[in-house]
Amino acid sequence: MCWYGPRTADVSELGGLLSVAGVVSCYGSGKFFNNVPILSNDLEGMRRKCSIDDLAGMLARNGKLQNFVRDNNITSILPYDTTPELEIFCRENNIACLSSSEDLKNKLRDKTEIDNISIEIDLPTIPGVSGFIENFEYNMAVEKFGLPLFLHFAEGAGGTGNYIVNNAKEFEKIKNEKRGKRLNIKKYFSGRSCSIDICVTDTSVICGALEEMLIGAEPLNSNPTEYVGSSWFENDYSLVIRKKICDIGIALGGLLRKRGFLGFFHPDFLVEGDDVFLTELNMRFGGSCGAYAKAQVTTGKIPLMIVHAITFQNHGLEFETDKINKENLYPLDYALLVLKNNFGKPIRLSHKYGSGIYNIIGDTIQATKRERFGDLKGEDEVLIMGLPDSESNTVIEEGAFICEVVTRFPISDTKS
Repeated sequence: MCWYGPRTADVSELGGLLSVAGVVSCYGSGKFFNNVPILSNDLEGMRRKCSIDDLAGMLARNGKLQNFVRDNNITSILPYDTTPELEIFCRENNIACLSSSEDLKNKLRDKTEIDNISIEIDLPTIPGVSGFIENFEYNMAVEKFGLPLFLHFAEGAGGTGNYIVNNAKEFEKIKNEKRGKRLNIKKYFSGRSCSIDICVTDTSVICGALEEMLIGAEPLNSNPTEYVGSSWFENDYSLVIRKKICDIGIALGGLLRKRGFLGFFHPDFLVEGDDVFLTELNMRFGGSCGAYAKAQVTTGKIPLMIVHAITFQNHGLEFETDKINKENLYPLDYALLVLKNNFGKPIRLSHKYGSGIYNIIGDTIQATKRERFGDLKGEDEVLIMGLPDSESNTVIEEGAFICEVVTRFPISDTKS
């Protein structure tokens, strides 16, 4: 099969488990790959900002995707997320797309429906109203919910469709930019952000470990609502809360299966005390899927990416669901930061830095000769994944992905 996703590094050590015949990615690095063909948006000496939503159409229009699939005898694609262009390409080229349909996922991913889904599984909701942005007035919203307001648009991945509004000027600016767009206007709620990976099969709903999400942490990102990192450490989430979120995930999976959905999704939650609120379904793999899959392999667990793939190839396969879900209630001592170029201008990255494990020495890092995820052992080192694999210095466009950094020390909104 062929992985189609934002980063080559997401499957860089899973080639044997997934029988990877090729990789199509926004950001490619061959560092951990041996003889696996890669079709990437990266150029020698240049990394351009790229969205997975646009990649298939862009590569199909210039014939590169067709040639890549033909030349490497690819018969199936495992997509991070589907798009209409990718589905059309697979259909026209007789390629199996290992995913539920884009039409179904679009209906489910609409963030303005999240309260209705919460009510169906008996979850509390955060007070809010839905509609088109031009139909709301600032003063009316403030009178109803107070400040700050939280604008949660139906579109936008990774927190890019979310806005925290503190005054009328900010509200009117967003209103003008987003005219015609649907959203929830809600009371701003300052709970802790977390998620879990969930895979819905014909016979099971399998939940991964609780993942605390780091949102809008400067200087990594100046957008206070955008995702920048994950942590599978304990991070003060009790076993009671972990079990509660797992049970919610099982209920969500059962509901989505009744609507025809199978495969991977990555719901987001806010936790405040004993209350858990569903904020988004994310009908795709999560941004941390590659790092989490490697952590699962390293700790002797079945990666949910594998479960997803075989769900579309071996219908009716039985899993020891209760055992797997119970094992995944417990933390994993790994954390992840996703670094993008948020400097407001292009930057130049020296070719002397390559993906691999680095020792932390004071405020510097020093390369080791170790490269694999399973070799990351101590709190005094980090694993850097996804750097450009180039013989020359690389220009990173503004907003483009730089690399992922995996740690064995906690990263959290409350502790780091």
